[in-house]
Amino acid sequence: MATAAVEEQELDPSLPACVNLISAILAMEPSDLVISHARACGGGSITESVQKFIWDHCLSTPGDFYAPYLKIFLKKLISEVEFDHGYVLDYLYELYAQYMTSFKDDSFGKRDTRVCKRISYIFPDGCSELQSKQHSRALVFTLQCSLNMLEGDTGCSIWPSSLFLSELILSHPKLFSNKSCFEIGSGVGLVGLCLAHVKASKVILSDGDLSTLANMKFNLELNHLNIETDMPQGSENPIMVKCMHLPWESTSESQLQDIVPDVVLGADVIYDPVCLPHLVRVLAILLNRTKSDSCKPENGDACDESVGRCKVVYNGRADGKSKEAPVAYIAYVIRNIETFDYFLSLAKQANLDIMDLSDSLKPLNLLRYMQSYNQTHQQSHGSIRSIRSEMVGSEIVEVIHSWSAPRSLSTSTMYSFAQRDDIEVLDEPLYANFLRVTGLDRPYRKELLSKMESDGNKVVNDIIFGPGRMKYRYCKHIAKQRVPGLTNDLMKKGKHFILIRNPLDILPSFDKVVAPSFFELGLAELVCIYNELRELGKSPPVIDAADLQQHPEATLRGLCDDLEIPFQPTMLSWEEGPKSIDGLWAPWWYESIHKSTCFNQAKRYPQTFPFSLYDLLEQSLPLYNMLRRHVKKKQSSLLSPPLPLPDLPVPTNEKILVWVGDEIVPRDSAKVSVFDSVVQGGDSVWEGLRVYNGKIFKLEEHLDRTLIRNGMFDNSHIRLSLTRGKKVTSGMSPAFNLYGCTLIVLAEWKPPVYDNTRGIVLVTASTRRNSPNSLDSKIHHNNLLNNILAKIEGNNAKVDDAIMLDKDGYVSETNATNIFIVKKGRVSTPHADYCLPGITRATIMDLVVKEDLILEERRISLSEVHTADEMWTSGTMGELSPVVKVDGRRIGDGEIGPVTKRLQDAYKNLTQQSGVPIPTYLAN
Repeated sequence: MATAAVEEQELDPSLPACVNLISAILAMEPSDLVISHARACGGGSITESVQKFIWDHCLSTPGDFYAPYLKIFLKKLISEVEFDHGYVLDYLYELYAQYMTSFKDDSFGKRDTRVCKRISYIFPDGCSELQSKQHSRALVFTLQCSLNMLEGDTGCSIWPSSLFLSELILSHPKLFSNKSCFEIGSGVGLVGLCLAHVKASKVILSDGDLSTLANMKFNLELNHLNIETDMPQGSENPIMVKCMHLPWESTSESQLQDIVPDVVLGADVIYDPVCLPHLVRVLAILLNRTKSDSCKPENGDACDESVGRCKVVYNGRADGKSKEAPVAYIAYVIRNIETFDYFLSLAKQANLDIMDLSDSLKPLNLLRYMQSYNQTHQQSHGSIRSIRSEMVGSEIVEVIHSWSAPRSLSTSTMYSFAQRDDIEVLDEPLYANFLRVTGLDRPYRKELLSKMESDGNKVVNDIIFGPGRMKYRYCKHIAKQRVPGLTNDLMKKGKHFILIRNPLDILPSFDKVVAPSFFELGLAELVCIYNELRELGKSPPVIDAADLQQHPEATLRGLCDDLEIPFQPTMLSWEEGPKSIDGLWAPWWYESIHKSTCFNQAKRYPQTFPFSLYDLLEQSLPLYNMLRRHVKKKQSSLLSPPLPLPDLPVPTNEKILVWVGDEIVPRDSAKVSVFDSVVQGGDSVWEGLRVYNGKIFKLEEHLDRTLIRNGMFDNSHIRLSLTRGKKVTSGMSPAFNLYGCTLIVLAEWKPPVYDNTRGIVLVTASTRRNSPNSLDSKIHHNNLLNNILAKIEGNNAKVDDAIMLDKDGYVSETNATNIFIVKKGRVSTPHADYCLPGITRATIMDLVVKEDLILEERRISLSEVHTADEMWTSGTMGELSPVVKVDGRRIGDGEIGPVTKRLQDAYKNLTQQSGVPIPTYLAN
């Protein structure tokens, strides 16, 4: 069983299911919920890979968790795996045994056990006009809640339905803004916070449990909302919330006589059959009351005229017309259908109309992330203000690490973050350690070593991660300063981002203090930092200095979103001159930045590049380009949206190896020179091959290296291209090609590209096939514009391909394949005067003869195609593809004909029996 764990594929922490699992564990959500996320990651089972993922990303440092919670979670995790007859990893057993002997169950069952959670709602792109959306896309609430969701303190827990209702409010703010809103069973107060955020005209929260009510008030003040026990009528202060004690069973109509809501809300209030009659009675009182000045409802279906009551909507809404009569939104996860049916029957008896519009009114795809504080405290009877101050004082500073090469606008970015009111900054705190370890000389070396801590691990532990007075600490790091011997905590803790800049812009000004070199530039170490963070499951955002110069606000907003901190407009400018946060090396390095007050646009005409550094540029540019591929294109209202990354027809082709020239390179590095003949004039030829069952069909020479490197032994296609090679200067003449030819071997995973089971549809193109007088189609050249124009016509007609005619109007071929028709048992194909005599075409012609069928190679008119009994196309990419319709006319009976099927079978048998074996494939 242990071997199986090694063979399973590791989970990608960036996948949504894995993000949800990590978030649920870090938020200490109920064990059942975490288990469901774990099963989602494992395709329905908690596999050994899932267990290892949980260990690596959450449990390898168990000291960060509330121990009793972890004990219960481990017990649930192990029992679920064992119940499925799975294999539990040894270190999970060992950790559970440790908690079994160290902690007693009663420590977790106390009613007043509390933890603070920070809930972040990340709004997706495309909702910039939404009233509830923050400028930073992130809306954050901090809540004190219970860890004992199912153990006696349910009112102070965060329930799934309240999360759903909160997302519904944020997704559809117009339904609640400027409305008087009343929530029953408000719990922790999350729904009330969202209502206040979307500017409801009045927010009244209620609960029947005094302890829950006290906790709710604490949460409202924790999020800067004012609480009023007797809110005056007409109050429209969006940060003022009223809280009231409302036990359903004893509530009278007189108690609610002054409450005239537009909207009534409730989350997870349908739970106890004993309480349901009281709940329905309270709903009926609230929904039967209309404002004194109300008129008849606009929509007769939405309101009962005789009593003036509206629909109760669960997990949805009515029609949004709640101006004259109130409407209730009840969010409920149906756990017990009998209880829910009982609620429906009671509501019907009370003349409340019920509608389920959960399919028509859904929340946006908000990314919700919950993070728990790694501490708990007991509910205090002292003042809320003192509890809140105690919490803020005990928070650990959250560290933000910036990594870059020198001269990359790293100081400007540090100045930008320094303008925030919630952050402190450190300028290269590891500089002295770097000079001590490397022994490098600098004009300020002696002074620096005498004034800065030079023990790197002391810097990390006591300065970078030491206590602070602000919520965040920004650390500007130069990549090369991460020298050996530093604690792993430097990378494992805090949030990281990488700032890059094109070496073309770095190198011209690099030699002001030190001589430029590959080491001093430090791009190799920057790539190592990026890869190491990815391996730790902390893929850092990457931003380009050019984006900061061109679109500073959009870039900084995007970076803040990635770091999950709110953007502050003050980040866009700073005062001119030296700063108190500058390192003592500033006089040597910061002269130009001290003259700036913001991110200045790049100069229209850049400096001339010093060609003495050309070799260094060649070495460093690939590293910059590698990191640049990970820069996320940010969108703002002032910019046109970036083109989305297209989906690949075969996703596994995202990572393939390609032969170009004289080397095998990864997909994104598979490029030819701008001086290559295929770029300069389309001067190239190509061929296609297909791999079947470990054999290369119709292979004439070895291509083993490319296929073996990619592990491609079946269901794959090879495109060979041979260009005339690189030129010594741009121009048409082949006399400039003095470097030899360039061979490109592109192997891809590619099943046949046409539907060979049901058949394909064609249309005749107006674009005529090239005449041999201009460019002979017998040459398999790269000048495919003629074919592409015909293919565009096929795409516009929404068919598979387009038939091309020759200059005299006879059928030539399609834009990509050869053509065969069958009439009265005779197989015909056009002469190869205007088409490529393809290898697959020749193979099928041989098979026609072997199958004792009559073969004709002749001119074929378009009318013969329209009246054919059968038709197919042939090519390496699609093999033998039946044609069932041409120009809207059905071919034969519109099905795959007997001759076509017979030749398909013969072709399949031939591919299984023929071909040049791939040596490694046979050896295995």
